[in-house]
Amino acid sequence: MPTSRPDVFLSYSREDQATARRFAEALEREGFNVWWDQTLHSGEAYDKVTENALREAKAVVLLWSKASVESRWVRAEATTADRLGTLVPVMIEPCNRPIMFELTHTTDLSNWKGDRNEPAWRAYAADVRRVMGQAAPPPSPASSPAPAVVEARRGKAAWLPGAAIAILVALLLGGGWLWMQQRGKAEGPQVAAKAVVPAGPVTLAVLPFADLSPGQDQEYFSDGLTEEILNRLAQVPEMRVTGRTSSFSFKGKNEDLRGIASQLGVAHLLEGSIRKDGDTLRITAQLIDGRDGAHLWSKTYDRELNRVFTLQDEVAQDVAKALSIRLDVGAMSRAQGGTTNVDAYDRYLRARTLLLEGGLEAALQAARLLREAVNLDPQFARAWLGLSQATSLAAIRLPADEAARLRGEAREATARVLALAPESLAAQTTQVRELLRQGKWAEAEALTDELFRSTPMTAENMLELAGSTGVYFLTGRIRDVIRFARQAQQLEPLSQIISTDLQRFLYVAGDYEAAAVENERSKGLPGDWSRPRGRALLLELRKEPIDAQAVKALAAPRTSDEGLILPGLAQLAEAGGDRKAMQAIVRKEFADPANQGDTRTILIFQLADALGDRDLALAALERLIGPDSLDFGVAWLAPVSGVRADPRFKAVLRNAGVVDYFRSTGNWGDFCKPVGDDDFECQ
Repeated sequence: MPTSRPDVFLSYSREDQATARRFAEALEREGFNVWWDQTLHSGEAYDKVTENALREAKAVVLLWSKASVESRWVRAEATTADRLGTLVPVMIEPCNRPIMFELTHTTDLSNWKGDRNEPAWRAYAADVRRVMGQAAPPPSPASSPAPAVVEARRGKAAWLPGAAIAILVALLLGGGWLWMQQRGKAEGPQVAAKAVVPAGPVTLAVLPFADLSPGQDQEYFSDGLTEEILNRLAQVPEMRVTGRTSSFSFKGKNEDLRGIASQLGVAHLLEGSIRKDGDTLRITAQLIDGRDGAHLWSKTYDRELNRVFTLQDEVAQDVAKALSIRLDVGAMSRAQGGTTNVDAYDRYLRARTLLLEGGLEAALQAARLLREAVNLDPQFARAWLGLSQATSLAAIRLPADEAARLRGEAREATARVLALAPESLAAQTTQVRELLRQGKWAEAEALTDELFRSTPMTAENMLELAGSTGVYFLTGRIRDVIRFARQAQQLEPLSQIISTDLQRFLYVAGDYEAAAVENERSKGLPGDWSRPRGRALLLELRKEPIDAQAVKALAAPRTSDEGLILPGLAQLAEAGGDRKAMQAIVRKEFADPANQGDTRTILIFQLADALGDRDLALAALERLIGPDSLDFGVAWLAPVSGVRADPRFKAVLRNAGVVDYFRSTGNWGDFCKPVGDDDFECQ
């Protein structure tokens, strides 16, 4: 048994010993001192040694499985670790966790095979370090995207995306904002904030919330809420939070707040009160400047009492997030393009939720909210980035004049991002797009690889990283894009947009069965199903024979996405499954002058490919891609008809300059490979 305090205690069921060993070895390779029962020495008292190690460990890695859920030992260890604030649970196979732990964030590593460069593992290792209070180590030179933490690179070039890039990002990434679900909005008055500029770590003490209920019977809840908020704030690396013992020593004492702040050595105090009135609770929280006693921020919550512990969790999370913003620390700090204005942040959250729904109306509403956010806080770089994305997505679906206006607004918003927070993740991903615009694909790819290595895979960060996966698609690295989409889906399992992206990538990779399974799953997700409907149509058209009834059900309905609908698309439903007749319909659409734009040509390209009309697909591709084209990534969208193996496809790639990139970097993607010194082939 280790003589020093262990970094990690590994809790697991005996039936999962092989998996536990894989975790123990991986954690040790991360530099952690791991205790698990394989380290027991002969003659040691099992119960005593285990309990001591559990209580002394800085983090408890608990492996949830069908077997461990049934284990009284594992449940007891989980309960103890949760009480100590050291629990870092992980799912190693699908199972129903004990109900008391269902609300505890649990990483899903059920498909992890031990690869330390896998993004899901890197994110989990970062969580373990966070619980232990450690900084992340320098990144290893891995070739695949894997988060650690390194210094961000500076990028200041202006982004001037044309219609081709806007279409490519939207069609390949589905407008992919990978968002966390919006939390319930708190009601009640808000006090105007006083600016707080932290010097060094922000110092804060959370005082026990007062029970103001007539019956004085909510002390257990007020104490629990205080502890929850304290524990959550203590996880913010840039914030130093006074421990419970010191903070609770002032419980029930009517001392001057400035004196308390002085005694505790903190610049800020959070205090609050709870009042029970019938079946409702009113909770008030307020942030105090410890130097002069001024109120910096406050919020009141009125909630039903019937879900008291869920309420406790909600308020704790919301207050922790609000204070992180207000005090300019954490993921939403100014340095990362964040805000100190809670009202602006609220609009930002609402816009994120709208963009998860997809569609024109959602994009327009999101743009309106984001305009309000930047009006409230013109320094809010992430809101400017969101405005750029929302307006670009809306522009794709609107007439030319209005689309041009929105694209101009998108360019201006992106320039603001680069000017406001040049070292933020948002600015770095914007720089990726600028490098693509300049045709510097290798540099864009290298910067993207670095960002994936250096960025913890959280839902907040996925916002910026989603757009950067476009460079992987452009260079044919579809497996990397699929890996990213699956990681995103772990964070947002109910996102229609992420599901739509994943379906597209699986289809392009030729994994039609997996694409069909995900397409079927997406029917039950909230949001606009028009794009998954289009994917379902392509999946049906490639089959032999074509199911006429299925095509009729998928091709006939109109959607709100009129800009992405071919006028003759409904005619496919009347072709009775006749492939030749359907090919003729699509050829007629291709010849129609009204369908010469990029968006409809991309649709024709994919329909022709799914129907097996290679010649038409190549003609559409040649219309889309010319010399030095920025959107040659659309070439990968045709996996069915053999377009990629055709000599004419090779000519398209050569003319676009893609082959020069392949040869200079040695990275040929997933579909092409060199043949000798002068030739290559694709499939």
